[in-house]
Amino acid sequence: MQFSTLFLAAIACATGAVANLHTQAWCVTNGLQDNDPKAACAQYKQRHTGNEQWDICPDCEIGVKDKDVQVCNSAAKHIGGDEWEEYCIQFGADKGKAN
Repeated sequence: MQFSTLFLAAIACATGAVANLHTQAWCVTNGLQDNDPKAACAQYKQRHTGNEQWDICPDCEIGVKDKDVQVCNSAAKHIGGDEWEEYCIQFGADKGKAN
């Protein structure tokens, strides 16, 4: 029993970091969805901070959800929630949200 637990833990560590990756992300200010995440999306698209999927976003582009909310889209799921929130805050929002 102990061997199988250690084996599973070793496998989990060997596969690297696991992240929640998203196809859509937006910024929130004062509890409302910020209608202008363009700067955060453009900055995320230029990002190249390593070799993980969320370290680059070559397909990041502005889109619209629910007919009136601008979002940053990444069909290939390159958007990391924590990283996205950092960019939203950097450009004046209270926080970042993602699907």
